[in-house]
Amino acid sequence: MPGVFVEAGEDCQGCGTCADGICFADAILVENGRAEISLECRGCGRCVEICPEDAILLTIEGEKNIQETISRLNLLIEDNNI
Repeated sequence: MPGVFVEAGEDCQGCGTCADGICFADAILVENGRAEISLECRGCGRCVEICPEDAILLTIEGEKNIQETISRLNLLIEDNNI
């Protein structure tokens, strides 16, 4: 998603929890003792929620991107009756 960035922070221990069937885009590999998130990442945040070290960070840059992301998520929720 434009303006959405996911990255493993310095607290990442490379445990692999985020890469173990969590990422539907297979965008996470553990290399050199830490998670590496590729450009295949779709910014869903599943890895952020599952990380036992709270070491994966999701950021959204710019007010416009934040509002567009919220609108897209709301449409998905409404379409799926979540």
